[in-house]
Amino acid sequence: MKKHRLLLYEFASRRVRGKLLLLWLLLLALALYDRLITEVLGDFWFVLWLMIPALVGVWVYYAYLVRRAALIVTPNYVLLQGPVTAVKISYGRISSITSTHMAHHFDPQSLKMGDHFRVDPLYEYTCGFIEFISIPPGLKKNRRHFSRFLFSPQRPGLLLVVDDWMKLSRDLEVARQKWQEARGIGKKEDTRSLAARILDYGKQQ
Repeated sequence: MKKHRLLLYEFASRRVRGKLLLLWLLLLALALYDRLITEVLGDFWFVLWLMIPALVGVWVYYAYLVRRAALIVTPNYVLLQGPVTAVKISYGRISSITSTHMAHHFDPQSLKMGDHFRVDPLYEYTCGFIEFISIPPGLKKNRRHFSRFLFSPQRPGLLLVVDDWMKLSRDLEVARQKWQEARGIGKKEDTRSLAARILDYGKQQ
């Protein structure tokens, strides 16, 4: 099993989790100050105590769940692991595995301001592109649970910005080839007549 973390999610985690932790600690300090030293919040003290667990929950999401996102290459399928959802993709659905760049699929000038913070760091990377023969049913059903920047708007497939796209490509090609060999896929069937095969066999002796 080969695991390749998705930098789209890794960068999002780095960008947010530190700020959330700092905000959570500041609110906790303010809440403790209000309760233990002197009241500064008045009748709104309970609002702060409601915000703290909510912030903790969001921090856990970005610090742990978001960092789980990866493409996992297994002998029988590819697993697209998101923060909360995972989808199995059969090797039979894969048409090709090539390299590309985010700019070929998402024009930087067409992005909204909020998208630039998420995508700009990815433009300097070469990414792998897994093109599908057809969209896996599980991906159709759960696509909304993944970032839209994982999917090319031009062709059916996955845009994967990882630490080493060449290693990702090798791992996928090796696994896909073994999967095909185990199922006899790709072997050309000998459609010649029995006499022709016997004659050819005799020539090889």
